[in-house]
Amino acid sequence: MPLRMARPQKHPKTGVYWYRKRVPESLVPLVGKREEKVSLRTKDPEIARQRWAVVAQQVQERWANLQRGEVKLTNEQVHALAGEIYRAEITAHQADPGDGRRWSQALAFDGFAQTLRRRRMPPDGLKLVTGWSRIEAMVRSRYGDRVEALLEKTGLRIGPADRRRLVLAASDAMRDAHARLKRNAAGDYSPDPAEQRFPALTPIGEALTFDELWSGYTAQNRTSTSTIKRWEPLLRRMVVFAGVEDMRQITTDHLIRWRDHLLEGGEMEPVTIRDAYIASASAVFGWACSQGKLKINPAVGVKVTVAKKAKVRPKGFTEEEAALILSATHAKPSELMTREHAAARRWVPWLCAYTGARVNEITKLRGKDLFEFTMTRTGDGGRPVDVTCYGIRITPEAGRVKTNQFREVPLHDHLVEQGFVEFVRSCGRGPLFYSHDRATKTKSVPTFVRVGEKLGRWVRSLGVDDPNIAPNHGWRHRFKTIGRLSGMDSAKLDAIQGHAQQNEGGDYGEFPPKALKPEIDKHPRYDVKAVTTTDRRRSRPTLEIDSGR
Repeated sequence: MPLRMARPQKHPKTGVYWYRKRVPESLVPLVGKREEKVSLRTKDPEIARQRWAVVAQQVQERWANLQRGEVKLTNEQVHALAGEIYRAEITAHQADPGDGRRWSQALAFDGFAQTLRRRRMPPDGLKLVTGWSRIEAMVRSRYGDRVEALLEKTGLRIGPADRRRLVLAASDAMRDAHARLKRNAAGDYSPDPAEQRFPALTPIGEALTFDELWSGYTAQNRTSTSTIKRWEPLLRRMVVFAGVEDMRQITTDHLIRWRDHLLEGGEMEPVTIRDAYIASASAVFGWACSQGKLKINPAVGVKVTVAKKAKVRPKGFTEEEAALILSATHAKPSELMTREHAAARRWVPWLCAYTGARVNEITKLRGKDLFEFTMTRTGDGGRPVDVTCYGIRITPEAGRVKTNQFREVPLHDHLVEQGFVEFVRSCGRGPLFYSHDRATKTKSVPTFVRVGEKLGRWVRSLGVDDPNIAPNHGWRHRFKTIGRLSGMDSAKLDAIQGHAQQNEGGDYGEFPPKALKPEIDKHPRYDVKAVTTTDRRRSRPTLEIDSGR
């Protein structure tokens, strides 16, 4: 079967899934082979993915231990490794322990060896030469192979003194295992208190704390303030739930139990758990893997089932909804409203309607983001005429942009005719829709985002209150629909809205304003009637009058 690295591989004849991974050239002398191959012992793809993640973590940890060289074990690590030997013996025989006499005989040896080890005996020649007494050498001959197998499995390289400590600890662990299996053979399967004495086997080396992991992720990725505010509390809750301090100890099982805990009671939407909780963990752990801090991303394979929401209406505004909102933009604002917020009500819906931009791409616009360019059009008598056109720059420099990409979007002539350019020039080079001096100083939610939220509430108050339509994002969907109906070029339509191109070739070169303006011009004008007021006590605008523009 072909060698593929990132997922379980199905054997073409047996149907059994395998873990397969090439060994890096630098590790081949240490690993002793060029490929790791482990049967996952299942034909079920979902079970295979879960087992693959466990095996992958074990393989990566073994490679890391091999590269680390000889290590000195702490007392806790010695007994944690002995616990692995205890559990392996139980797993191998617990289901069918057979005749209890077998375990009685094993216990007799264990008890005899323990009694002799406790006696104070003068060192013999073997002890002086090898560091092992005769009884210790006897124990090593009986259980040493299990210790060597464990060291090979984990990739740990330890010195003679630690090897001796581990063999003796393994002897005590096997005594406890044999006692438990003897009880199992007699039908007693009650929990074994001796099992609780073994500490969990943790990765060898310096612990990786959450603070170290999080600070590294945010610094290298230049994570936005809003993402930090949203993700950090969620991830800290995950760490508390897992109950570990070393991030290398977080496993897929931890995250599955965390997911199930969040889903309990139905108080939180599955889509939130998927797109916020699990997605944040996957992003941070994935980065840690790319930096060599972790060997496997434990969030891979942790799925959250989200029922597909029934589509009961278009995602974009209807003709009636669009007209209702645009009509309301002409209403005289309250005297208590700030100049900037009044301007936001007046212009932001129109800009979203004619550009398909995200509302927060518009609310953060500055005066200096307006630009001019020249288009050549056919004038009277068929002669070419140079015409001045305008556009806006949507740039991360003004504030966070979802794609983090700069783009230039031409303005529809109807916006210019309504006086938008004059309005921008009257504002200077600063923000158009909020006061820089009154801007919120908190780093949690930028002021331009708050402007968008206020506009959304205003749109709802007008009567666009269908929960199946977003009060601001509805323009973005509508623009795409109108663009298709108007025959806009699909690649240019995506470029106007800042959507990813549909093929690799679309990412080459640029879409300058001169190339996009003819597409913008294909968008039909909104012919709406203005209103004199939007009475907050009513759900819909009143007193319609003809709009001068």
